[in-house]
Amino acid sequence: MEITEILLSAQSPNVNIRSAAEQKLKQFQEQSLPIFLLVLSAELSNEKKPPESRWLAGIILKNSLDVKNLARKRELTQQWINLDPSVKTQIRELVLRALGSTVSEARRTSSQVIAKIAAIEIPNKQWPELVEKLLCNIFNQAAQTFLKQSTYETLGYICEELSPHDLEQNEVNSILTVLVHGMSQSEHSPEVRLAAVKSLFNALDFAKTNFDNEMERNFIMKTLKKQEEDQDQDSDTWNLSMAGGTCLGLVARNVGDAIVPLVMPFVESNIVDNDWCRREAATFAFGSILEGPSIEELSPMIHSGFDFLLNAMKDPKNHVRSSTAWTLGRIFEFLHSPSNIESVITPVGLPRIMCVLMEAIKDAPNVAEKVCGALYFLAQGYENGGSNCSVLSPYFSEIISALLYTADRTDSSNFRLRASAYETLNEIIRCFTKSETSNFIPKLLNGIMNRLSQTLRLQIVSIGDREKQSDLQALLCGVLQVIIQKLGSFEETREIILHSSNQLMSLFLQVFSCHCSTVHEEAILAIGTLAYVTGPAFIKYMQEFYKYLEMGLRNFEEYQVCSISIGVVGDICRALDEKVLPYCDGILTHLLRDLSNPMLNRTVKPPIFSCLGDIALAIGEHFERYLPYVMPMLQGAADLCSCLDVNDEEMVEYGNNLRRSIFEAYTGLLQGFKDTNAGLMIPYVGHLLQFTEAIFRDKLRDEAVTKAAVAVMGDLADTLGPNTKIYFSGRTFHQDFLGECFKSDDDQLKQTASWTQGVIGRVLVS
Repeated sequence: MEITEILLSAQSPNVNIRSAAEQKLKQFQEQSLPIFLLVLSAELSNEKKPPESRWLAGIILKNSLDVKNLARKRELTQQWINLDPSVKTQIRELVLRALGSTVSEARRTSSQVIAKIAAIEIPNKQWPELVEKLLCNIFNQAAQTFLKQSTYETLGYICEELSPHDLEQNEVNSILTVLVHGMSQSEHSPEVRLAAVKSLFNALDFAKTNFDNEMERNFIMKTLKKQEEDQDQDSDTWNLSMAGGTCLGLVARNVGDAIVPLVMPFVESNIVDNDWCRREAATFAFGSILEGPSIEELSPMIHSGFDFLLNAMKDPKNHVRSSTAWTLGRIFEFLHSPSNIESVITPVGLPRIMCVLMEAIKDAPNVAEKVCGALYFLAQGYENGGSNCSVLSPYFSEIISALLYTADRTDSSNFRLRASAYETLNEIIRCFTKSETSNFIPKLLNGIMNRLSQTLRLQIVSIGDREKQSDLQALLCGVLQVIIQKLGSFEETREIILHSSNQLMSLFLQVFSCHCSTVHEEAILAIGTLAYVTGPAFIKYMQEFYKYLEMGLRNFEEYQVCSISIGVVGDICRALDEKVLPYCDGILTHLLRDLSNPMLNRTVKPPIFSCLGDIALAIGEHFERYLPYVMPMLQGAADLCSCLDVNDEEMVEYGNNLRRSIFEAYTGLLQGFKDTNAGLMIPYVGHLLQFTEAIFRDKLRDEAVTKAAVAVMGDLADTLGPNTKIYFSGRTFHQDFLGECFKSDDDQLKQTASWTQGVIGRVLVS
């Protein structure tokens, strides 16, 4: 049987097909390991093969080289060492070739496979040409962007696998040099620059020798002084100064307090220098080390230097003012919390801060953008203050006016300034208390609706005009979503939304005429929030809205739109309950098709299972007609969880999301059938408990999965009662599972576990 067909069958939702394929793969591996590994490598590198089979080929190949169990890992290492050298050479060439694949899954898994091979061979002085070949990929002028990106990722994985002593110092130097090159302005692709930054993070241990050398350590502090006169006119421009700050920030996050005495002499000796480059570099360096060190370590310096920073917002040089505003934002982000006695912001000092920021927001666009960021984090620190009146309340009117003025500025063609202004406005709204919501939002709601209405009348004569319209509509829909959410959070203000819902819905539906996915995302999110707030009254909009919802559910190419549309289905179900029934046939059809679609991004699939639970809970007994189609998908996904690669962090995260969503689906089903036809779920009890026990024994599960698993056991016992006695009495794992929960520091988890223990206990004595 062709390997492609077996690999695809091994991912089938049908448990019988999947098990048969897994058995064939196991037999192939046991009968002829060299050919098995060679065939997998060929599948991974073959551009004519399906992405799904290539991805799984890479995962199996990686798992044939490394596992967490140390004894088994030694066996796999020896197996590889014992392979015929010609076979190993072919495999190396094939996986290196896969780095240039047009399929992202193939590139990523090949990067990981190369690193696993390198972890075995390089310490044994084998594959000496690997680093040189990877460097050639990067410096090759004709290399595609995705090849460079995957090569940087490979270097990062290699640095993660090896110890600094495994490579020669000249190889370490070459790797560090190429990573800095990847972060520089000469590299135009942001994806490549990001890959280089991430790889540098993994390579920090390799830089120890370089950091021990005072000359090389000082060199990083000097890439900070390499500013360019126009760099801040477009802050996306990557340069040596930004690379130095990024590197310094990564070091600070890793070493914490130890970075402070190393950097502060540079800051103190340059921040008052006559040379603006030195002043800006010192400010930038200080801002770069604020994430990592403790507030106790930083607080004395912040308190003593805070007035200086506020005064620096009047520096004659634009670059210095911009970096100062950015640094203030970093201070507010990491060191500002009213509940912390070490907080750098005090009621006494707040008026001066607000005066400086309100003046600085009128500065040049690049400075104003950083000021918006500073206001954002300043407001965020007060978001959960809990008092009846926010500390920022006296300034809200001025802040709102300043942000709306900033969003309307015409002296900048840079979209980021407008986006930053509206995002900061959203955060200000989130800070509103009940009284502030009543005082400020009604007027703001009308103003934002008028702005959105005006975008519908803009004259569009070019693609650029269309993009500007789409960007502005997306931002305004985002603000309206936050406003709707805030008004809906208080009974006293909910009525405002009910009176405005017709106008809001009309605007959102008109916005759908724009064919931009970003606008669709924001408009759909806003409509989902409107449905949640208006409740059953939303039914009057469903007929007109459904066609757009259906478009979103079908849009697997722009998977973010699809994912958001799925989430909105849940909002609508919670709002309408059984009134959503006329639309369920169409919705279920699209959801099940999405689950079966191999081209849909896998991150969308967990929300689909959660959504199925929302639908079942909303329509109750009417969900019976969908059980024959939904349950095989649900059980197949549960079985698939055991096949995921536990050595891949992204796959572990995906697995946890998938498991949690499966439990959420079962909870919706059980609660939906509870008062009508609970017996429909009895045939699925055994499989559900088997899955739950497997999750209990999985030490990689996160807390959200634990909560969902414990809750579903309680729902099972509560819904089916004595019918589950035979299942719980035959399995004792639930006792240990609940015992583990009672030791948790999470009070909510303890409460859920206590409830679950009670209902299971009643079943067992029934």
